[in-house]
Amino acid sequence: MELDDLKQAWQALDRQLQQQKRINLELLAETRMRKARAGLRWLQVLAVGQVVVGLVVTIFCARFWSSHLHEPALLLSGIVLHAYGVAMIVAGVMEMLLLVRTDYAAQVVTIQKYLALLRQWRIRTRRWFALAQWLLWIPVTLVMLEYLFGFNLWAHSPATVGGFVAVGIVGLLATLWLVFWSPRALRRRVGDYVDDSNTGALLKRAQASLDEIARFERE
Repeated sequence: MELDDLKQAWQALDRQLQQQKRINLELLAETRMRKARAGLRWLQVLAVGQVVVGLVVTIFCARFWSSHLHEPALLLSGIVLHAYGVAMIVAGVMEMLLLVRTDYAAQVVTIQKYLALLRQWRIRTRRWFALAQWLLWIPVTLVMLEYLFGFNLWAHSPATVGGFVAVGIVGLLATLWLVFWSPRALRRRVGDYVDDSNTGALLKRAQASLDEIARFERE
């Protein structure tokens, strides 16, 4: 075989390989992108659900505290839960906006950027929501007892409510110590576990699918 023929054969083979690689990349990208978008749509559903729950909590608590203006403990409990409901709405709407921007993005790098922003937002908001749970259950208890049974726990047993507050404060301080003030190795493990949990399985799978596409493109 002449040298020119051999050269042309190698060039033809190289073009075929490049074409096959491009086809494989397109197939992989299509499959992984479909999986990623399916997971993100479920996240959108969850975000909408969070907004709906937040609206229900906000409306219910607004009616509750406005009808207990002369009962300080119930008034404060209703206002606290009202604020929590508003926070749920804000967090859910922000997630929905990021997910909508992600759904319309075309480039993998752009989608990854929005997913990174979504992950940071979820970690930040869920961390504060989780810390609030240590004290939030107290107004929930007071409001539910009054709403369901007409029983004002604070009026009948303020010491019991004081005990609830003490338990909540101890739990909150212990959690803050683990997250912010514990030894570095323990703090890192706890922080990684909390951040991983707050990210969510659906978001992690979507990020993994996009990372796989990006790695294949770089090869």
